[in-house]
Amino acid sequence: MFVPFISEPSVERRKLWRRKGGGGGGRGGGGGGGRTTGGGTRDNVYGNSAYGSGYPGVAGRGTAGRGFPFVFWPVAFVGAGSYGGAHYYHNSEYGRADNSTRPGGAQVTAAFTSNSQGTVFRVLADNTTVVSLIQSIEGNCSSSLQSTGISPSPYLGADQSLPLPEQVIQYYRASSVALSLDGYNNSAVFTEDENAADTPIPTNIDTTLLNCMNSTIGNEVPLVDSGAASLSLGSGIHSNVGLLGIAGMVWLLSSMV
Repeated sequence: MFVPFISEPSVERRKLWRRKGGGGGGRGGGGGGGRTTGGGTRDNVYGNSAYGSGYPGVAGRGTAGRGFPFVFWPVAFVGAGSYGGAHYYHNSEYGRADNSTRPGGAQVTAAFTSNSQGTVFRVLADNTTVVSLIQSIEGNCSSSLQSTGISPSPYLGADQSLPLPEQVIQYYRASSVALSLDGYNNSAVFTEDENAADTPIPTNIDTTLLNCMNSTIGNEVPLVDSGAASLSLGSGIHSNVGLLGIAGMVWLLSSMV
C-alpha cells in the first residue's frame, strides 16, 4: 500500500504529481517587519507533515518570523483555549485560529468522507482557499466521496474544532493549507525534536481518495498573481492588511492559468 508523503523530502514529492502553471508572483517588501512577500510557485506548494514545511528553500519546523512566499499566512491552531502541542504551534504572530484579518478571510475547515471505508479527511485554510478547494475536490474526486455539496465550517482552534495538529498528514503552500486524517495521532507533534519520526499513517484508509485530494490540492490550490503578491502586507501583521482588499484577485486560481 502506498503511504503518502510522511517523512519524504518535498523535492522528491514534487516528482509525484502533474501540476498546472501559476505562481506566487514577484517578491515584494512588507509582511510585518519587512518580511519578503511572494516568489512562491506552483512547483513548490508541497510541504510534508511538519508544521512549517512548504516554504521554498526553508527547512525546519515552526513558522515564526518567516516571510510569505505565497502571500497567505500559515494556519493557526490555537484558539481561545489551550493546546498542548510543541511550542512552535503557539506562535501568536498570526493571531488566533479565528483571526478574520488573514488574507483570504478567517480560517474554515471542510470534511470529506470516503464512500468505501468511511475515512474522513479535512482541509484547513482560509475561507477563500477552502471554498475553492471544495469545488475542485468535489469535481475531481466525487467517485470516492460519500456525498457532495460540502460546506465549510468555522475553525475555532484545536481546543474546540477538528482538525488537531497531530491529525495533519500534509501541509501545502508554506503551511497555509493543511490536510488531516480523523483518528490519526502523530506523536512527533508533541516534541521539540526536529528529527522525531512521524507516526505511520494507518493502512486501512481510503488511499484512492487521499491521493486524489492530495493531487487536486497541489494542482488547484489558489495562488495570488504577481500584481497582488507584490503588494505590501502593511506594517503590522495583526492589522487589517491591504491584501484583504484584493480578495477578488486571489481568485486568479491555478485552474485558470
